[in-house]
Amino acid sequence: MAQTFTKQERICSLKEINALVKDGQVLFHYPFRVSYITSDGNNDGAGCHKLLVSVPKKNFKRAVHRNLLKRRIRESYRKNKELLQLPQACRANVMLVYVSKDILEYTYIETRIREILDKISKVVEKGR
Repeated sequence: MAQTFTKQERICSLKEINALVKDGQVLFHYPFRVSYITSDGNNDGAGCHKLLVSVPKKNFKRAVHRNLLKRRIRESYRKNKELLQLPQACRANVMLVYVSKDILEYTYIETRIREILDKISKVVEKGR
């Protein structure tokens, strides 16, 4: 799997965002609140997992800090997205909301992203 993070891998649609908030399964893995939905590959873009990253303005007033955290989260996802192993023709939409009030180091964020992707894979595999 290529280590890229293209436009097709980002959640931009308001419809997809609302579905994640309303119907998504939620798990909490500090420093993230994770919502995810898995779907069959009947839609276009099958097999392409999508990601949404959110760092609330309530916790980080300065855009510099929000952007720094979003860059760290996206980079760690990009390097470890192959850990999200789902059955063939199944894709996942994942929303990561950063809930910590501190700016954490990249290595810590990366280990947590790895654990989250592994946990989602195991939950989906167990549910099928």
